[in-house]
Amino acid sequence: MKAYKAAKEYGFVNARVRGQLVRSLKIGTYERLLRSKDYNEFIAVLKTTHYGPAIDEATSSKSPSLEELAIILATDYSDVSHTLTRSLSGKVRDFAETYSLVFLTDGLKTVIRGMHVGLKRDEILSFVVPVSPVQTELFARLVKKENVEKLVEDIPIPDLKIALLTRLPVYLELETSVPLEIALEEWYLRKIMESLEAFPDEDKQRIIQLLENRVDLNNTIMMLRALVLGLNRRMIGVSMVQFTKDSQAYVDSIRRRTSWVDVLLQLKQTRHTEIATRLDRIYNETNNLAKIEIAVRDYLAQQIKKQLSGYPFHLGTVIGFFNLKYFEMRNVISIAVGVEKGEPASIIRQMITIW
Repeated sequence: MKAYKAAKEYGFVNARVRGQLVRSLKIGTYERLLRSKDYNEFIAVLKTTHYGPAIDEATSSKSPSLEELAIILATDYSDVSHTLTRSLSGKVRDFAETYSLVFLTDGLKTVIRGMHVGLKRDEILSFVVPVSPVQTELFARLVKKENVEKLVEDIPIPDLKIALLTRLPVYLELETSVPLEIALEEWYLRKIMESLEAFPDEDKQRIIQLLENRVDLNNTIMMLRALVLGLNRRMIGVSMVQFTKDSQAYVDSIRRRTSWVDVLLQLKQTRHTEIATRLDRIYNETNNLAKIEIAVRDYLAQQIKKQLSGYPFHLGTVIGFFNLKYFEMRNVISIAVGVEKGEPASIIRQMITIW
């Protein structure tokens, strides 16, 4: 009875997601893109995929610039995700709409970061991809503010505004946008947790574990980076994302560690033993943070992919699609940058995530 109910509730979702995933770029296509002799050939190959119509519609030139391509791909991602969300119903749609707040938070991070470093309004907006007319109007209004403080005061979402206001003193003290970016991330995670209240424990725990994986491993990378840069305790503290009790306990266990070995040892003592062992091996062989970041990214992609294999009628199908679509968009951008710079395929291949 339980399986029948789940199949009925998620059957349409699964069908829509599977239909979208059929269009995903295959390994053979990635190889053709990787081996493009130059950027123009790369665009020609990309136009033979499902991205072709979007590229042709967005630009009249034969080859869009890298900046234009990034906007085209991001817009396609937001359009596909928005279309999928609107086709859902009930609590599944509510969850998908909440998950889509990632576009709002990413946009606000970009605006705050750009304003903090003194970019011009048009420059900031060129990196923002709104998914609705409301967001277009909001971002256009916020970039006109005199400074970040005025921007925060004009945020129209009360609880988000409060979250940012509480971090303003730290932002002003440390002169970095990181505290505000962390506040946006934590607000987004809280909204996801609220949207999960309507779901049974099995669905809830499935999503929470995926989010914990991401938070824990990103906090690990942040701590490793902090050790490389010699950041003080104050800066480390405001740079860590706080999420569940388990995640916070892990953050508390690593924030005062003084070496990579100690940080990875703590990671091994969590449920992330598998990836911790792999990261420890990479550290011993290369002592290279970039390679560790690549390994973490690949591991998270594989964890997401598992949500779309086996029994498919659950909430992980939705979050799985959003994430895998995002990985594809980022892969294409990474390959485009590598090809344009003349990097060999072997180097570019290390920059992408094939799931």
